Amino acid sequence: MERKGNCSSENVLYYARILFVWFCLLGQVGHVAAKRLKVEVETPGTLPELVGKKAKYKVTDLTLKGTLNGRDLCFLREMAGRDKERQSTPGRLRVLDMRDVSFARGGGGYVRHGEWREVQGEHTLPPYLFSECGLTHIDLPERLDTIAEGALGATRISRIVLPENVFVGASAFYGSSELVEVVFPRQARGVWKGAFEGCAQLKTLSLNHVDFISGGAFQKMPAVERIEVNGDVGQLDGWRTFAECPQLKRVDFHGVVLGTGGPTLLADCPRLEQVVFHGDILSTGLGAAEHCPLFEGYTVKGKVLRSQHKDFVPQVSDEERLEGRGLADFMSRFAPVVRRIWAHGGGVMGYMKKTSAPWFYRSACAWASEGRDEEALAHLDIAIKLGFAKYDLIKGGKEWDALRGNPEFQALVEKVREVGDYLYVLKKSPAYREDTRPMPAFTYQSATDSNLVRVRRYFNLDSIAGDGDEISQIKNLMYWLHDAIRHDGGSMWPDCARNSIAMYELCKREGRGLNCRFLAQVLSEMYLAMGFPSRFVTCQSKAYDTDTDCHVINMVWSRQLGKWIWMDASFAAYVTDENGLLLHPGEVRERLIKGLPLVLNEDANWNHKTKQTKEGYLENYMAKNLYMLDAHLESRFETEPADGLGSPRMYLVPEGFWPLSGHTTYDDRYFWQAP
Repeated sequence: MERKGNCSSENVLYYARILFVWFCLLGQVGHVAAKRLKVEVETPGTLPELVGKKAKYKVTDLTLKGTLNGRDLCFLREMAGRDKERQSTPGRLRVLDMRDVSFARGGGGYVRHGEWREVQGEHTLPPYLFSECGLTHIDLPERLDTIAEGALGATRISRIVLPENVFVGASAFYGSSELVEVVFPRQARGVWKGAFEGCAQLKTLSLNHVDFISGGAFQKMPAVERIEVNGDVGQLDGWRTFAECPQLKRVDFHGVVLGTGGPTLLADCPRLEQVVFHGDILSTGLGAAEHCPLFEGYTVKGKVLRSQHKDFVPQVSDEERLEGRGLADFMSRFAPVVRRIWAHGGGVMGYMKKTSAPWFYRSACAWASEGRDEEALAHLDIAIKLGFAKYDLIKGGKEWDALRGNPEFQALVEKVREVGDYLYVLKKSPAYREDTRPMPAFTYQSATDSNLVRVRRYFNLDSIAGDGDEISQIKNLMYWLHDAIRHDGGSMWPDCARNSIAMYELCKREGRGLNCRFLAQVLSEMYLAMGFPSRFVTCQSKAYDTDTDCHVINMVWSRQLGKWIWMDASFAAYVTDENGLLLHPGEVRERLIKGLPLVLNEDANWNHKTKQTKEGYLENYMAKNLYMLDAHLESRFETEPADGLGSPRMYLVPEGFWPLSGHTTYDDRYFWQAP
């Protein structure tokens, strides 16, 4: 009799096979589910919990949405094959979609790369985030504005699409040896040093509008053959921008270039033949290429308004000099570039502000002379944004007479007055007041110090000072230095020890001059060596952060008068009141504000070439530069050594004006205290 339900061996094998296939299918489904994942991070720092430990090293394709902090990024790196110590993990993440991602500070460091790296900003791809990870594809956040240093370095990404208005940071893609295509946006804010260094398969780069290209931006790219910029460029740095690219043959700039640095744009590119500028250049410092044997020179198909090295990049000749309407039309081609950069914050303009502003002002005047009010006001606005501050020029210019009643013009003039009417700005500055905080003391090295004794003997200061009274000795020392070393505000910093003897010998050996800072340092040591307490004082404008023209003078203590007095070796200048009493910088500042009489010595001059006047030297130049003052707390031999390790500086500022960190006070009585 046969029992029901008894399975033969064939049936058992049949069902076993079905079960095996079923479990395989289940495993395959689970495997597929684990490979692709979508996660929304509503609370920063929760990505590890949302993904889970089991899926962490299985996911190969991840779509993220939300805000990530350092904890999330550490976990994400581990998913992509590297931990926070840059060691390998079993992570298999290769495809990452971050289009809807932003970043939040906090959560700690996510990688130790020289130092612990942390989130920098909401829309900045953090530094070294995916460096050395196994990613092959990434969709960057749509609102990303910066790819920080090394963020995508040494990945396996082959193609990258950059978001609009992005700034590509230093070494952003360094060593990404499989990168073959970079899709630049319509507008980029900048490309920084070594952005694509070591990208061994990247043969071409095609940029569009770009605000700033830094020195070294395209260096050490072993495969690149051609680089094109199909839009306009704001600032092109001229230091080895294209360097150590053995296959590079040609570079083209198809739009206008607001300005370039220089002189060495090109270096160590043995196959480079052509660099062509198809549009106009406002200002350039480009010069000779280094170690580019096939390169025969720059080709500029447009016009160059100003060139520092005319043998390499000729500028418009005297015969075709741009004036009037011609200049106005020429500058109109650069106006969109400036507006674009300004819309991005204007932070990359650098020295281009100073060189561009006068030309935009002149073009504004040209438009005004033709009655083209809209264009005139637009170019005037650009000039002011770039730093144009010549209030007297705009106040007295006849070309503006027809616009004097225009409210827009009046508003622009007021902007210029707020920065360029220096006496007006100084008079509006907040008052000083007592500072009750404990403050450090100013100190002065004794004339018996061995170095100062050496200064006294080296210069034979007793002979220079003479046998007269103290005031005559102080003046004689200043006059002697004024004659011995010429003032050269554009000179390079002295390549020697920063003391009076070394700088004097350098000037005599090289036939060079010194800027106001180093002249004041030399004079201060001479005064200290003779036993006169002295400080050199840096005088700066309210616009210290954009105005590079400060001035440095000396304040020296007169025991005869019982007060500080002003001495300026750059202009052989000192200042008195109407009764002939010598004044110090603080007293001059106060009298300028109150409109009290000031007298500049009759023989004040610049290098015995240009006479100085009270109106020019005091009411304009020094009125600008007496807004903020500073001096070292310690006055001594080599107060500012070449290594930069001098004593701290104390800043005297109007109350409420705190532009600098460190030692700052608004107490003028403390700053001018007797030694």
